[in-house]
Amino acid sequence: MMKKNILFSTLLLPICISLVGCKGSKKSDTHIWWSYAAENLISDFNYFDKEIEENKAYMDRDKTLRFNCMKNENEGVQLMISPIKDIESFDFILPDVTSSSGTITKDHFSVSVAYYMNVDFSNERMSLSGLYPDALIPLENYKTRRLNYIENGYNQALYINLTTADDVSAGLYKGTGKLILDDETIDIPFEVNVFDATMSNTNHIKSCFLIWYELIANGEKRNAGPEMNQKYFDFLVSKRLSPGELPPELKVDNQLFVDNYIEKVAKNDKVSGCRLISNGNYTKENARDILQKLITKSIQLRNQGDTTTNAFKKAYFYIDDEPTAERYATVRQHDKEIFELKKELAPQLASYPDLYESFTHMENVVTTPYNESLVANAENDYAGVECWCPQAQNFQSQQARDLYKSRQSSADRDFGEHVWWYVCNDPVMPYPNYHLDANVITAREFRYMHYNYGIDGTLFWNVCYYAKEKSDFVSPRDLWNDPISWESCAGDGMLVYPGLTFGIDGPITTLRLENILAGNEEYEYLWMIEQKVQEYNALHGTNYVANTLLQKYYAKLYTNMISNLDVDALEEVRIELLSIIEALYKNLDDGIAMLTK
Repeated sequence: MMKKNILFSTLLLPICISLVGCKGSKKSDTHIWWSYAAENLISDFNYFDKEIEENKAYMDRDKTLRFNCMKNENEGVQLMISPIKDIESFDFILPDVTSSSGTITKDHFSVSVAYYMNVDFSNERMSLSGLYPDALIPLENYKTRRLNYIENGYNQALYINLTTADDVSAGLYKGTGKLILDDETIDIPFEVNVFDATMSNTNHIKSCFLIWYELIANGEKRNAGPEMNQKYFDFLVSKRLSPGELPPELKVDNQLFVDNYIEKVAKNDKVSGCRLISNGNYTKENARDILQKLITKSIQLRNQGDTTTNAFKKAYFYIDDEPTAERYATVRQHDKEIFELKKELAPQLASYPDLYESFTHMENVVTTPYNESLVANAENDYAGVECWCPQAQNFQSQQARDLYKSRQSSADRDFGEHVWWYVCNDPVMPYPNYHLDANVITAREFRYMHYNYGIDGTLFWNVCYYAKEKSDFVSPRDLWNDPISWESCAGDGMLVYPGLTFGIDGPITTLRLENILAGNEEYEYLWMIEQKVQEYNALHGTNYVANTLLQKYYAKLYTNMISNLDVDALEEVRIELLSIIEALYKNLDDGIAMLTK
């Protein structure tokens, strides 16, 4: 945090920034300006020095907060406060916003304060050293700790989030928030453009974002336990992410796991997947027992009249992690065993075609790039990798993308193979990742890349690494001052902060996590467009391919796997896609005309 923040004992040397005034009830000594959610602007930098070429993008920004979204969507923007004198206290009053068709009340908005972490060195060599925004602390909790001040020479971001209801009327809404800086009150205009389409709660890409439940206690202290484990699970689900595993108390034995899996995963539209067995607990016998219990439970549900719950559609195995050559034989053995189990048990589901198909298509994820030694073919009894999960940089070339695409339709498997992506300490900029000091827009645009390249799922090794890796052992870490979690990575494995420090009963979100959420929602934009294109093809006998039509939008955001880092381009693409979706749902012909022009 800032120099005066005794609570977290961070000593920093402020730099002087020359800033222009803003319009308000009286002349302010503070520049107030909006920022996209997809910008992680550092605190100790002068964004208004006219001598710095990169600053031209910020010079003319006003203080109007503009939200563009559909119904049942989250949309965040940032209000930046850049003073040239110390601000002893700040506050913010959210508004109701109104249109000719109704009102969005203030309770649909939230305001959080960006907490800054000092990153002076990391493996992100392209990043500046400085104070990076990360944890987003609810304003009231921030004020309770008496931290709502800003020192001269620092930028402070307020993150304003809007969650629209699924029954809100479309239209342009306006209102005025109030920013209070010491004894000055400044009007902050709000403009909310709600497009006439509704986002489903269902997520259409599988994800495995692991929670290391055993580390929660390192941050939450006395509050850790089954109730807190469930809060972390539910919190991830609220961000359109699927935890890799159920909390440990929900899987003490296989029957308990299966019962909870049905309720927490299979019947929950917001959860896209969950692995059936953890690395250390895999044996063929244990896997058979879990699968048999799931089959028995599924048939029981069907006999009770439940025709929709599908326990296998979201299920996958993830047993082998980053295998070295010495473990290739083990990977092949695991793959063969799972194939044999599916072949052995599938006939029980023959009377339920949807269950049978999902059961036989369950992935077995292996975090490895393509390797000929792990390809399943006749020479190794068709045992190898069924679901490749390389790091994102492995898709940089067209040749590599074509290779993985060929595996997805390979005749070596009855149903082809699958491809997921994962990131961890690698890659670094300019490739996408979730590092604290990487440009956060890459995390946002990562999902566009997923859809474009036909990736089935996404994996992240941990969201709450409340520890520090040193050599071969794990040690405690000052979570609020030390950003280096794993080797030289800032924020790797930690997308949330423990709420205890700020009196919150559960995890605290981050700017990175909010951008992952936004990317997940924008993935749904692309899915919605594809459904309408398929509907149009069925009606008119055409053969439009949605992903081909979307290429012109992808090209504005990235080349191969490298983002162009242009936040204006991202927002322009979002608005265009929202307009197309609105048109597709109002009049299919008009929407297709917009998409194909």
